[in-house]
Amino acid sequence: MKKKQIIVSQHDYDILKTLCYHAPGTAKLKEELDRAVIRKTKVPEDVVQVNSTLQFRDERSGAVREVQLVLPAASNIQLGKLSILSPIGTALLGYSTGDTIDWEVPAGKTQLHILRVVNEG
Repeated sequence: MKKKQIIVSQHDYDILKTLCYHAPGTAKLKEELDRAVIRKTKVPEDVVQVNSTLQFRDERSGAVREVQLVLPAASNIQLGKLSILSPIGTALLGYSTGDTIDWEVPAGKTQLHILRVVNEG
């Protein structure tokens, strides 16, 4: 099954590509960045970017979570700050409100449905 094209800002792309060269365990993020459409202009408001706050549902468990997608140094899951390098963080990058993503996580395959995205600034 062909994956939907994702959108990443030039700013995020540059930061994440650098992160991929310096951090271990970035193979999936590299794959996602390699297939992304890079936008030099403003990314649509409902697209998940670094620092987006979003609400999503794990279709396998039915759990709804609200998180902020952040760089690894700022991650703190107790505060709802999800690292871009986590399996779910990588999965969510570049998708938008209403999208459903099929993704492999340590516990097996799941589907993530994005319910809402808020980008400030």
